[in-house]
Amino acid sequence: MLFIIDMQNDYVDNEKGELSVPNATTIVPKILQEIKKQEEQGEPIYYTLDQHATNEDERSEEEKQWGMELYPALKEALKNHTAIKKDFHSISPEDAADLRGKYKDDPDRIIEIVGVETNVCVLSNAVMLHNSFPLASVRILKDMCVGTTSELHKEALDIMKSLKMEIKSSNES
Repeated sequence: MLFIIDMQNDYVDNEKGELSVPNATTIVPKILQEIKKQEEQGEPIYYTLDQHATNEDERSEEEKQWGMELYPALKEALKNHTAIKKDFHSISPEDAADLRGKYKDDPDRIIEIVGVETNVCVLSNAVMLHNSFPLASVRILKDMCVGTTSELHKEALDIMKSLKMEIKSSNES
């Protein structure tokens, strides 16, 4: 199972994105490869769409809508996969429970997580999924995640590792 966290224009586009994460565009090619790999393996793929607020008075409705959309390079690749809207850092407990109901908590299940920001939404969603699927292996693909800073990225990875999540590079998965 693959979870792609918040790869939306506002977070990824470093020119126009209202909340852009430095270097977010650099992980897009590897995420596209991972999507293809997971599809070939028949794994379910989910992506989050953060329903974030920005400087609402300064943006037109069209600009707000653009900011919420998937980054263009990922839009086509994810069109046949499932979006989960979220209002804060993580998917809701209800959405997590729905997923648990759909997929049994299997010790052979691997949940791989990629996206932005490692130290905020990736961390929050990893904890939610880890709590929802305690028997599964939760794996963070560190070279497909970007944090607010490289230091915060590393610290978040260390926290997730301390919570017994796997931290791997894409070539190790």
